[in-house]
Amino acid sequence: MALLPLFVTACSNKEPDKTAVSPPPASAVVESARSLDPALLARGAQLFGAHCALCHGPRAQGHPDWQTPGDGSFAAAPPLDGTGNDWKRSRAQLVHTIMQGAQGKDGTETMPAWKGRLSERDVDAVVAWLQSLWAQDVYDKWFKSQTSVAVPPAPP
Repeated sequence: MALLPLFVTACSNKEPDKTAVSPPPASAVVESARSLDPALLARGAQLFGAHCALCHGPRAQGHPDWQTPGDGSFAAAPPLDGTGNDWKRSRAQLVHTIMQGAQGKDGTETMPAWKGRLSERDVDAVVAWLQSLWAQDVYDKWFKSQTSVAVPPAPP
């Protein structure tokens, strides 16, 4: 019975009203792209705290010397809260770094690989939580650089 209205509508000969729904403005698309699902963000925060906070800090603020070149004996973890270079990376690059880890120029591990220890869903939650920390203007710049939001023209 619940599907009856769908079948009636689908079989109707009436032409759909193409002017009734217009695409949202590009700014609305940018604002709605950031995940604000409380359960996902809570999971991301919990996973970050358990696996990443030791190096990147409890609020993903990074090590204070993250930009200072070292002698190679220590790699200072960068901030992931939108104040460093994280927002310049694509989502795929962020996920890849989490899953595969990172190495210094000399090949030494500077960040462990989490593949096999964190699932793709876990990594999605961590990235969503990190991006929730980014200031809105930082997130907007990141989002615009990652996608081309094309709004189709209104029908005549």
